[in-house]
Amino acid sequence: MADNEVTEETLYKPAGPIKLTRRSFIMGSLLAVFLCAMNSYLTLSFGVIEEGPTIAALFFFAFFFWSQNAITTTELVVVATMGSAGGSLGFITNFYAAKAMTGTAYTFWEMTAFAIVTSLIGLVFVIPLRELLVVRDKLPWPGSKATASVISALVHESDKKQPLYLLFSIFVAGTYVLLNTDGGFGILPDGTEIGLFGLSAYGAAIYWSPFAIGGAYLMGFRTCVGFLVGGLTLLVMAPYLPEDYVAAPNRYVWPGIAFLVASGITVMIVNWRVISGSMLSLFSRRAVGVVDTDRIISPAALMVLAGSSLLLTIAFLTMNQGLGVGLILMLVVVGGFVQNVIATRAAAQTAFNPARVMGVLLQGLSALMGGASASANLTGAGFVAGSGAQAGNLTGDLAYGRWYKVPSRWQFWTQFTTLIPCALVSAYVFKLIRETHVLAIDSESLAAPVAKIWATSALIFEGKVPMPAGATTAMIVGAIAGVVWVLLEANKKIEPYIPSSVGLGLGLVLPIGYDFAFFLGGVILWLVCRRGFRVSDMTLTTVAVGCIVAEGLGGVIKPILKILHLI
Repeated sequence: MADNEVTEETLYKPAGPIKLTRRSFIMGSLLAVFLCAMNSYLTLSFGVIEEGPTIAALFFFAFFFWSQNAITTTELVVVATMGSAGGSLGFITNFYAAKAMTGTAYTFWEMTAFAIVTSLIGLVFVIPLRELLVVRDKLPWPGSKATASVISALVHESDKKQPLYLLFSIFVAGTYVLLNTDGGFGILPDGTEIGLFGLSAYGAAIYWSPFAIGGAYLMGFRTCVGFLVGGLTLLVMAPYLPEDYVAAPNRYVWPGIAFLVASGITVMIVNWRVISGSMLSLFSRRAVGVVDTDRIISPAALMVLAGSSLLLTIAFLTMNQGLGVGLILMLVVVGGFVQNVIATRAAAQTAFNPARVMGVLLQGLSALMGGASASANLTGAGFVAGSGAQAGNLTGDLAYGRWYKVPSRWQFWTQFTTLIPCALVSAYVFKLIRETHVLAIDSESLAAPVAKIWATSALIFEGKVPMPAGATTAMIVGAIAGVVWVLLEANKKIEPYIPSSVGLGLGLVLPIGYDFAFFLGGVILWLVCRRGFRVSDMTLTTVAVGCIVAEGLGGVIKPILKILHLI
């Protein structure tokens, strides 16, 4: 290697002592629980979440930037890792919601136990994933680099205005969320209908969602344009849909589901080298010239952890869910390891994590192995949500931890401590949501696009889904469109000029008001603020995080206020 070659190891210099501090562990624990609660609501409202590492790092900086003890990169890495663990586990409420939509909902303790056993499986497989994808391979890790860039900026630039921007944006956006008519105090409107040319009859509106406005910046402008195209497509479809769907065309989920699944599978096929490389790496003995002295756990301890996790998983799923041992072992191997190798490596190379698609594929595999009932095949999607929340995100966190020389065992075990508290919190928040919202495939109470995809797929595999007129044709058209769109995106000359397939797909299953809100957020933050007024990326990221946190916090508080009869 040349002396002047820039690598992750030279680019991300550790700042301060490499030490696991009490304040980083305590704040990381609190932020993990907080972000889990927040994302448990957001994922059912929008189908997308901000996992949490950047949010956690910003919050830690906001709390301690005034301290005489300087903030270190090690502290921010630990806090970001724990925040990522909690934030990503909130995704599992999609599985709880899908279960409720297709039959009897899980009890509080069933949800908690499911989250724990699947998360344990995910954590066990983090160890080989790190060996394969962090130690052996040199992957680009775009998400990890984004988090590392925020950590470096906070430590080295130490912009004291960022905490003020964060608190101000949370206060303004949070106040609006609590005062609006979407389950709040009813003082401010939650949206505005678009009456031009009678479009409001088809659901045309703009919902003033802080999450959509802020999330638009983190998703990128192409994704925002994708939401716009998705919303416009719904408006074009609406007059030709069955009468029950005209006023809310996003409830006609079949073309959107087919587009998302087909586009996700096509991305995996287009990136076949990534997938095949992931599988081949399983059989590679070692990487030449790579020496790893930073071991997470000893082989003997790994065997104990793996064995106990497997026994707990088999005991719970056989006694509580009635699944066969063969099906459970398939879920552990395919859902816990193989799909995490594929999904994590895809995210490490392309920033695309096919979790929604992998959930559907594992549902189908479960049905083929005898778990055809909706309850049984949904367990496949649940495994993707639970194990993937731990394995995929922690592996990405271990990448930037390695760059900053943070011992991997610190990241692993601090994340391990968040498992039970976050499992309890995700179950409790979902319980609150069920008490204040109607959860059904055709309900507008919550958009829940991922939950509806999994629930609809579960009923299809069971053979009981009532397909309305034209639904099969709509799914075929949606699937073809998804394949074609991804093939166009694969052409790097065309890609910058077409909307993102992810935004378009989600736009087809979200209410039109949210689609337009995401686009509006992109215009405000990307075009007006970033390009027009030259606002820095760090400031816009801070404002976006504040808006996201405010919506999630308000979404958790409002059900509590309703139960207390204060709203």
